[in-house]
Amino acid sequence: MKTTSSILFVTATACALSSTAAFTPTATSSAAFARPSALHMAKGFGAKEEPKSKSEGQVRREGESSRYDEISAGGGQEYSIFVRQFGSDDQSWFPCGSIAVPRGAQVSDAVFANEQNLKDGIVRTYPKLKGEEDEFEFGFNLKVYPDDPVEVAVKGGAKSTGPSVGNWISNLLSPVDASSVPPPN
Repeated sequence: MKTTSSILFVTATACALSSTAAFTPTATSSAAFARPSALHMAKGFGAKEEPKSKSEGQVRREGESSRYDEISAGGGQEYSIFVRQFGSDDQSWFPCGSIAVPRGAQVSDAVFANEQNLKDGIVRTYPKLKGEEDEFEFGFNLKVYPDDPVEVAVKGGAKSTGPSVGNWISNLLSPVDASSVPPPN
Protein backbone atom coordinates (compact mmCIF):
# COMPACT_ATOMS: atom_id res chain seq x y z
CA MET A 1 0.00 0.00 0.00
CA LYS A 2 2.91 2.27 0.84
CA THR A 3 4.48 1.74 -2.61
CA THR A 4 1.19 2.49 -4.38
CA SER A 5 0.76 5.75 -2.50
CA SER A 6 4.39 6.74 -3.16
CA ILE A 7 3.94 6.00 -6.88
CA LEU A 8 0.79 8.14 -6.94
CA PHE A 9 2.63 10.93 -5.10
CA VAL A 10 5.55 10.85 -7.57
CA THR A 11 3.16 10.79 -10.56
CA ALA A 12 1.09 13.70 -9.19
CA THR A 13 4.25 15.72 -8.51
CA ALA A 14 5.58 15.06 -12.02
CA CYS A 15 2.26 16.13 -13.56
CA ALA A 16 2.15 19.30 -11.46
CA LEU A 17 5.72 20.25 -12.35
CA SER A 18 5.27 19.59 -16.07
CA SER A 19 2.08 21.68 -16.22
CA THR A 20 3.80 24.67 -14.63
CA ALA A 21 6.17 24.82 -17.58
CA ALA A 22 3.26 26.05 -19.68
CA PHE A 23 3.24 29.30 -17.72
CA THR A 24 6.93 30.11 -17.99
CA PRO A 25 8.29 32.26 -20.84
CA THR A 26 10.27 30.44 -23.47
CA ALA A 27 13.53 31.57 -25.00
CA THR A 28 12.92 33.60 -28.17
CA SER A 29 14.96 33.52 -31.28
CA SER A 30 17.29 36.49 -31.55
CA ALA A 31 16.86 36.53 -35.33
CA ALA A 32 13.14 37.24 -35.01
CA PHE A 33 13.77 40.42 -33.03
CA ALA A 34 17.02 41.50 -34.67
CA ARG A 35 17.14 45.03 -36.01
CA PRO A 36 18.03 45.51 -39.65
CA SER A 37 21.59 46.54 -40.22
CA ALA A 38 22.55 49.90 -41.69
CA LEU A 39 23.56 48.12 -44.89
CA HIS A 40 20.00 46.87 -45.42
CA MET A 41 18.55 50.31 -44.75
CA ALA A 42 20.81 52.13 -47.22
CA LYS A 43 19.07 53.75 -50.18
CA GLY A 44 22.07 53.85 -52.47
CA PHE A 45 24.00 56.65 -54.07
CA GLY A 46 22.46 56.78 -57.55
CA ALA A 47 19.67 59.00 -58.79
CA LYS A 48 16.26 58.15 -57.43
CA GLU A 49 14.07 56.19 -59.79
CA GLU A 50 11.29 58.36 -61.21
CA PRO A 51 7.75 57.05 -60.87
CA LYS A 52 6.40 55.52 -64.05
CA SER A 53 3.89 57.60 -65.95
CA LYS A 54 0.48 56.09 -66.60
CA SER A 55 -0.10 54.53 -69.98
CA GLU A 56 -2.82 55.77 -72.29
CA GLY A 57 -4.85 52.63 -71.60
CA GLN A 58 -4.51 53.07 -67.83
CA VAL A 59 -5.71 56.68 -68.04
CA ARG A 60 -8.68 55.60 -70.18
CA ARG A 61 -9.59 52.77 -67.77
CA GLU A 62 -9.43 55.11 -64.77
CA GLY A 63 -11.68 57.61 -66.56
CA GLU A 64 -14.22 54.89 -67.37
CA SER A 65 -14.06 53.63 -63.80
CA SER A 66 -14.78 57.09 -62.41
CA ARG A 67 -17.68 57.46 -64.89
CA TYR A 68 -19.06 54.11 -63.66
CA ASP A 69 -18.83 55.33 -60.05
CA GLU A 70 -20.53 58.64 -60.93
CA ILE A 71 -23.45 56.91 -62.65
CA SER A 72 -23.99 54.37 -59.88
CA ALA A 73 -23.72 57.06 -57.19
CA GLY A 74 -26.17 59.24 -59.13
CA GLY A 75 -28.98 56.69 -58.95
CA GLY A 76 -28.11 54.66 -62.04
CA GLN A 77 -28.48 50.91 -62.18
CA GLU A 78 -25.53 48.50 -62.16
CA TYR A 79 -25.76 45.45 -64.40
CA SER A 80 -23.61 42.34 -64.78
CA ILE A 81 -22.79 41.61 -68.42
CA PHE A 82 -22.59 38.06 -69.78
CA VAL A 83 -21.60 36.51 -73.11
CA ARG A 84 -22.34 33.22 -74.84
CA GLN A 85 -22.09 31.81 -78.32
CA PHE A 86 -25.15 32.75 -80.37
CA GLY A 87 -28.00 30.28 -79.91
CA SER A 88 -26.52 28.44 -76.92
CA ASP A 89 -28.66 27.31 -74.00
CA ASP A 90 -29.41 29.49 -70.98
CA GLN A 91 -26.82 27.71 -68.81
CA SER A 92 -23.85 28.70 -70.98
CA TRP A 93 -23.49 32.38 -70.05
CA PHE A 94 -19.95 33.53 -69.15
CA PRO A 95 -19.52 36.64 -66.95
CA CYS A 96 -17.58 39.32 -68.81
CA GLY A 97 -17.94 42.54 -66.84
CA SER A 98 -20.34 45.08 -65.44
CA ILE A 99 -21.84 48.33 -66.59
CA ALA A 100 -23.65 51.24 -64.95
CA VAL A 101 -26.55 52.75 -66.86
CA PRO A 102 -28.17 56.12 -66.13
CA ARG A 103 -31.84 56.13 -65.23
CA GLY A 104 -34.04 56.01 -68.30
CA ALA A 105 -31.30 54.62 -70.58
CA GLN A 106 -31.46 51.17 -72.15
CA VAL A 107 -28.94 48.57 -71.03
CA SER A 108 -28.75 47.04 -74.51
CA ASP A 109 -27.75 50.39 -76.00
CA ALA A 110 -24.97 50.77 -73.44
CA VAL A 111 -23.74 47.22 -74.07
CA PHE A 112 -23.57 47.66 -77.84
CA ALA A 113 -22.00 51.13 -77.50
CA ASN A 114 -19.06 49.35 -75.81
CA GLU A 115 -19.21 46.22 -77.98
CA GLN A 116 -15.64 46.32 -79.29
CA ASN A 117 -14.12 46.90 -75.85
CA LEU A 118 -16.25 44.05 -74.49
CA LYS A 119 -15.10 41.71 -77.26
CA ASP A 120 -11.45 42.58 -76.63
CA GLY A 121 -11.85 41.94 -72.91
CA ILE A 122 -13.68 38.66 -73.51
CA VAL A 123 -10.95 37.33 -75.80
CA ARG A 124 -8.34 38.36 -73.20
CA THR A 125 -10.27 36.57 -70.43
CA TYR A 126 -11.37 33.54 -72.47
CA PRO A 127 -8.63 32.91 -75.08
CA LYS A 128 -10.46 29.87 -76.50
CA LEU A 129 -13.16 32.22 -77.82
CA LYS A 130 -10.70 34.04 -80.10
CA GLY A 131 -11.98 34.04 -83.68
CA GLU A 132 -15.58 33.58 -82.53
CA GLU A 133 -16.23 37.29 -81.91
CA ASP A 134 -18.95 37.48 -84.58
CA GLU A 135 -20.87 34.69 -82.80
CA PHE A 136 -21.09 36.48 -79.43
CA GLU A 137 -24.48 37.09 -77.87
CA PHE A 138 -24.61 39.48 -74.92
CA GLY A 139 -26.90 39.36 -71.91
CA PHE A 140 -27.36 41.18 -68.64
CA ASN A 141 -29.05 41.12 -65.25
CA LEU A 142 -29.18 43.50 -62.31
CA LYS A 143 -26.07 43.27 -60.18
CA VAL A 144 -28.09 43.39 -56.96
CA TYR A 145 -30.08 40.31 -58.09
CA PRO A 146 -27.45 37.89 -59.42
CA ASP A 147 -29.86 34.93 -59.27
CA ASP A 148 -32.25 36.50 -61.80
CA PRO A 149 -32.18 34.97 -65.27
CA VAL A 150 -29.91 36.62 -67.83
CA GLU A 151 -31.79 38.80 -70.31
CA VAL A 152 -30.53 38.81 -73.91
CA ALA A 153 -29.36 42.24 -75.09
CA VAL A 154 -31.04 43.20 -78.37
CA LYS A 155 -29.15 45.48 -80.74
CA GLY A 156 -30.96 48.54 -82.08
CA GLY A 157 -34.32 48.06 -80.39
CA ALA A 158 -37.21 50.35 -81.27
CA LYS A 159 -36.74 53.80 -79.79
CA SER A 160 -39.82 55.10 -78.03
CA THR A 161 -39.96 58.80 -77.39
CA GLY A 162 -42.56 60.80 -75.60
CA PRO A 163 -45.26 59.59 -73.28
CA SER A 164 -46.38 56.03 -73.77
CA VAL A 165 -47.87 53.27 -71.66
CA GLY A 166 -44.56 51.37 -71.76
CA ASN A 167 -42.55 54.39 -70.57
CA TRP A 168 -45.12 55.13 -67.87
CA ILE A 169 -44.97 51.56 -66.54
CA SER A 170 -41.17 51.56 -66.74
CA ASN A 171 -40.97 54.79 -64.72
CA LEU A 172 -43.56 53.49 -62.28
CA LEU A 173 -41.71 50.23 -61.61
CA SER A 174 -38.17 51.63 -61.59
CA PRO A 175 -36.62 52.33 -58.19
CA VAL A 176 -36.97 55.81 -56.78
CA ASP A 177 -34.15 58.18 -57.68
CA ALA A 178 -32.65 59.03 -54.29
CA SER A 179 -29.45 60.55 -55.64
CA SER A 180 -30.16 64.04 -54.24
CA VAL A 181 -31.24 62.82 -50.80
CA PRO A 182 -28.50 63.25 -48.17
CA PRO A 183 -27.50 60.12 -46.24
CA PRO A 184 -28.86 59.76 -42.68
CA ASN A 185 -26.71 61.07 -39.86
